[in-house]
Amino acid sequence: MIRLILLLLVSLPVKAVEREAARDYCPLGEAVASNGYRRLALIVGVGQYKSDQVSDLPGPAGDAHRMYELLTGKNGYGFPKENVCMLLDEEVTTAAFTQRFAQALIDRAQANDVAVFYYAGHGSQTKDTNGDEPDQMDETFLLHDARTEDASGKRHDGMTDDEMYGLLQRLHAKTPHVTVILDSCNSGSATRAADAGTMIARFVPPDSDQRAAGAGVPEQGEGGAEWAPDSLPGLIVFTAASDGTTALENFGRGIFTDAVLEMLAQTGTQPLTYAQAARQIPPLVSARSYQIPYFQGELSGPLLGNVTRKQPLGWEVIALEPALKLGGPPLPGLGKNAELRIYGGAVTGAETRDPSKAKATVVIAEMSGLNATAKIIAARPNAPKIRPGDLAIPVRVADADLRVTVRLKPAAEPEGIPAARAQSLRTAVNQQPEAQIVVELTEGPGEFELSVNPEGQLQLRGPENRVRKVYPNDREVADNLWQHAWQKALLLLRGEGGEEFIDNQTLQVQLVPAPAPKQDACAQGVWQQAEPNQGQIIPLCHKWNVKVSLTKDAPAPLLVGGAILSTDGSSFGFPADGRKVLLRSGESVVFDAKRETFRATPPLDVWDHVIVFSTKESNPVAWHLLTSTASTRSATEVPKSSLYRALDRYLQPGTRGVSEVPDDAVEDTTWTLSAVRMRVEANSGS
Repeated sequence: MIRLILLLLVSLPVKAVEREAARDYCPLGEAVASNGYRRLALIVGVGQYKSDQVSDLPGPAGDAHRMYELLTGKNGYGFPKENVCMLLDEEVTTAAFTQRFAQALIDRAQANDVAVFYYAGHGSQTKDTNGDEPDQMDETFLLHDARTEDASGKRHDGMTDDEMYGLLQRLHAKTPHVTVILDSCNSGSATRAADAGTMIARFVPPDSDQRAAGAGVPEQGEGGAEWAPDSLPGLIVFTAASDGTTALENFGRGIFTDAVLEMLAQTGTQPLTYAQAARQIPPLVSARSYQIPYFQGELSGPLLGNVTRKQPLGWEVIALEPALKLGGPPLPGLGKNAELRIYGGAVTGAETRDPSKAKATVVIAEMSGLNATAKIIAARPNAPKIRPGDLAIPVRVADADLRVTVRLKPAAEPEGIPAARAQSLRTAVNQQPEAQIVVELTEGPGEFELSVNPEGQLQLRGPENRVRKVYPNDREVADNLWQHAWQKALLLLRGEGGEEFIDNQTLQVQLVPAPAPKQDACAQGVWQQAEPNQGQIIPLCHKWNVKVSLTKDAPAPLLVGGAILSTDGSSFGFPADGRKVLLRSGESVVFDAKRETFRATPPLDVWDHVIVFSTKESNPVAWHLLTSTASTRSATEVPKSSLYRALDRYLQPGTRGVSEVPDDAVEDTTWTLSAVRMRVEANSGS
């Protein structure tokens, strides 16, 4: 039995001429070998459907093209184009898919080859016919002819998990090195309607007769826990959502796909592994969505079998005059005021994550398609001159990625906001210095939604359609909304560890129970301690602290601090008193000073986040200040290190590129971070 979770995609518009020529993207001749084995791939994007019962999707075809570029393009994963078959929309009928899976992968695979299957499109369910599903429903993904009948009268309800498992068994018999990336979802619960919000689930409910035959559509997905059974050792599976969450896309960009591409674009001193991806993708997803991606299989091996890749995906310097011009493949986070570092064209591996090796830092001034003009904001003293062919690596995302859109539910709708009250909210946001930069109120699509509850109070719903915050008074709304945007900005950060540190690995973070004397009498639940850097479930009423350890192989001491990010928008920085906490290799610290012990309270079963940052002693950051407003930060007398100044600019969209950075504020040291999730769970003892 296979639990199929499909994920949402991000997509680029696909030109009509590209769609007409899509058949050229599926060569089926003899595969090309390199280093003694073949790299094979089948990439499928289905957004156009034959049946009126299935809504079309704007994203899958473009996402398929992006995956194709990642595998075959410059600085990609070395898949020869002769070995990669990409099928789009009307090409992906049930019969054609089964045939192409066999021709592109099964028939060509040999022992020790690497095979990748990628799917983007709708997911659904259909009646289980062999009794292997507890809920009596098979998970499916919907191909172009789903919910239609062929010439013989056979109805196609989608490719079931059982049918997919059969294909994977045949492929696995040829080679165990199989990676599956599924881009949709089998759970359709808890999302707002597409005409009200921008978060859209890639899910189509089963037919009414199919639903009646089974147990119905579950309120929660089942996490893909059966995707890599013991009978298929070596199979690696990446899925977009698990643990009852729903895979989402935002403004035509698949949240999970963005995170996958951002992670897979990197390189390191050693080949990147699936395990590294599994640690680094979830925080990137968390910045934009409540969904929890799922990774299964033996994750210690190199990503997509590549052990020779030397350079990350990035943009190139195309020209220097009349303005610095950059160009390259579609990458997440690029746009006006996105920040990139320029490295020499021959740079390799982890050097591209070391600020001290960069020639300069630039921000994008204007962007058009796959080209942009940029402005140098900081140049490393005595660095070589920038030249055409140099590599530009994204460091921090564009201003647009830091904004949050909030739908004001119109008065004509249930729980709608009266016009005068809505106007008052707009005025309040425009008058709040932080909110006016990062919050957009709209009656159209939005990531969040403000409405009025039965008691007349404003309430904020997240993309998962759960109430995140109820406001005692309207004056709190503007402050709270900018805090949501601030959290998004922090969750999108990546460290720059160079050859020294690795995000979500160098720092080992755990949430631990406070000592027994500090616990309240109601803390009767059983605390099951999670492994470092893994999600922690905290029994209701328990008090807890953050524990941070520095790995024994860390080459330098690190100053540590961080922030706790609650889904209601509130945030807590630590060390709370601004003290410096220095860890040497192998050392640990528990943050338990005043205002650093926290208590598990409702809401239940909602994932919050803890981020721990670390820098070298020469580049300190007062992390507790980053939870405050820009005016508070600027008025506080603390040393303003280069990283502190850079993060301060990053947290104020519109300020990057306004003026050049002084030489003493050029970033020149490595730093790293780790992020963990936590949720509060009720228990019988509480």
